[in-house]
Amino acid sequence: MALAAWAIAMVTLATPLSTQGPPASTIPCSPSGAELVNPPEIQAAGGILRGAIYLVTELQRLPTSEDGVATCRAEPVRVFRPAPPREPVDRDLSDPMPGPTLRARVGDLVQLRFINQIDASLFEQGLDIDACTSAHRVDGTYPEAFKDFYPNCLHASSTANIHFHGTHTNPDSTGDNVYLQIRPLPRNNQGELTTTAAQVTAGLDEFFQDCSRKLGSAPLKSWPVTWGDLPSSWTDQQTKLLQAYQQRRPTQPLWDENQTVLNAGGWPIYYIGAFPYCFALPEYPALAGKVAPVMGQSPGTHWYHAHKHGSTAINVMNGMTGVFIIEGKYDDDLNAAYGSYVLAGGSWNTRSQKILVLNQLGTLPNALTGKFVDSVGGVDFTVNGRLAPKVSMQPGEVQLWRIVNTSGRTAAFFLPPIGLEWRQIAQDGVQYDDDNYQASLNRPFYMAPANRVDLLVKAPMNIPTSAIEVRVQNVMAESNVDTNDAGRLLLTVQVAGPPVLREGQPTEMHLLPKLPCPPDFLRAITDDELKLAGSITRTLVFNSKDPGPPHQPMQHTINGIQFDDKGGHAHLGVVLGAVEEWKVVNTTTREIDHPLHIHINPFQISEMFDPKERIFDWNKKTAMPRYVFDHTKLMAEQCRIDPDDESTWTPCPCRDDLKDKSTWKPCLPTKKGHWWDVSRIPSAFEVPGKKVMIPGYFKMRSRFVDYPGRYVMHCHILIHEDRGMMYSVEVVRPAKTQPHH
Repeated sequence: MALAAWAIAMVTLATPLSTQGPPASTIPCSPSGAELVNPPEIQAAGGILRGAIYLVTELQRLPTSEDGVATCRAEPVRVFRPAPPREPVDRDLSDPMPGPTLRARVGDLVQLRFINQIDASLFEQGLDIDACTSAHRVDGTYPEAFKDFYPNCLHASSTANIHFHGTHTNPDSTGDNVYLQIRPLPRNNQGELTTTAAQVTAGLDEFFQDCSRKLGSAPLKSWPVTWGDLPSSWTDQQTKLLQAYQQRRPTQPLWDENQTVLNAGGWPIYYIGAFPYCFALPEYPALAGKVAPVMGQSPGTHWYHAHKHGSTAINVMNGMTGVFIIEGKYDDDLNAAYGSYVLAGGSWNTRSQKILVLNQLGTLPNALTGKFVDSVGGVDFTVNGRLAPKVSMQPGEVQLWRIVNTSGRTAAFFLPPIGLEWRQIAQDGVQYDDDNYQASLNRPFYMAPANRVDLLVKAPMNIPTSAIEVRVQNVMAESNVDTNDAGRLLLTVQVAGPPVLREGQPTEMHLLPKLPCPPDFLRAITDDELKLAGSITRTLVFNSKDPGPPHQPMQHTINGIQFDDKGGHAHLGVVLGAVEEWKVVNTTTREIDHPLHIHINPFQISEMFDPKERIFDWNKKTAMPRYVFDHTKLMAEQCRIDPDDESTWTPCPCRDDLKDKSTWKPCLPTKKGHWWDVSRIPSAFEVPGKKVMIPGYFKMRSRFVDYPGRYVMHCHILIHEDRGMMYSVEVVRPAKTQPHH
């Protein structure tokens, strides 16, 4: 291994960011066209997903490619791994790979030890508390040029946690709790661990046994509630570690912060070295002829990633992401349909299918480098850490591709397939109904950051003379899509070998003619259900703007508010059991479709309005606007909005004479919606020649059931989230004080 490359990389990031030298040296990239390899897996057994996720440092051959021109550098990065690294830090150069795939089943318990074992001295020394002051400037560019202030600034990238994206579970304590902040294991001046992973996880076996007893028969129970529910041996050690950390760094009183929360009966957020995650994946109860007042965990393709506010963008760029597959009837139905087919590797089953983790890998967001000019879609996507890998298929084979866009920046627009057939069967880990499935044949699709798509892909029976290309456009908004753009190469499909067998005979597989019915709890939220629930509606306005005067520093906001880092109050309160409809608005006039993600509960879209919407004809390579703003003749499927009639417009935000917003809506009915946990909010449109703009929006409906607690919703362009575009949501039991804004 090239020790010189390691040394350059280490010197680069061991130096404070304000004085960083040149980037790591360029090195040869791995050969292109390598076979796609699925990440390693941690699988549940006996109804429990047990294991450990280590946050470690690796020296990686990090690929960067724009428009197919690839370069690689030896870069130290922080990544998730299922086993600890060698100490001292492994000096072997490795290729990127996502974190281990977690595989459980609906009804299982999740019991994971999270161990932060990175050497923080190799990275920036950002602080957890009161960061991003003038003392932490980066070459005069950040944070002053952006007018960012703590806590909504880029900081503390050595502090971490895990968000289990798409889980319907307890959002507090040891569940999907994104308020947690876990510092690395302590080290001495020589970089040696002074507390080991074994020491910092001592006592957790007892906790997991207690958790199994508490949640095994009561998966909707929110437990643990207080530190008293954890073994005292573990909490006593955490107390000592935090107090020692605070003594070494008096400006970072992490223990004092915890003590204040403990005195108030709350759950502390700061930890050193390790944290135990234990939560349930509740199974929807089958009640004969009745609708249960619960949701249940949806089986499907979900994922996990680092979610420390202030460092989500940089950590996800490093590759701190992984897939979380939750199996259920969805998998059983696919195995029943295709299990009788025999391929070169054995019988068809969902566990042998392709996992495609898309990411745009890097080490520093643009704000920290001063690099403000980028190609529209940023660098090319890697798939499982590789640029343009190869997927092998037999003639006539159908594969299930579980695709996850883990990029924190850019959407991937999949162009119509040439040489393949495909149909989409799930969105964001939620099974399609058959109507949406039938309409998806060979259609292009848009994957915003954090979206997941399950795709049935069929190879041709005749072996093509060359590899089949799957291409995407890298876009920040659907209005960026260009029918004349051939896109960027994402991967190739190599069709070779004999066709698959069935009953001993060569045969051809086919895309499913019809999808089974989705689970009962995924029934549509109707107008009647909203009325029965009290018809609670809300409006949320997402806005990004360039830095303004000193008294107007906010750039990424929801309803004009930036996030409260400590979660001291809920920006939005909901009563447990409520069914609500929200209008989610985007007043950003730049072509940025902010992707909204809400934790814990998925949502349905009941109305979508994109003032920049276009009607595509991919065969003719043409596109025309859906909405016409002058008096030209309308073409088929077009609609007119009279630019001289302000009752059809949203006036500029600076004006107070707002008109009747009930007229600002799509001219055609929104198609029957499926379930999401991330959806783009169409950007606003400025009318040429008019001092007026019309925002994009969608309306979403959701059931806030099963789990009380506090969690978040935010833009999944992660540098927007890090810098304030996030909102607290608190779900309270009806007996408590009514919710507040």
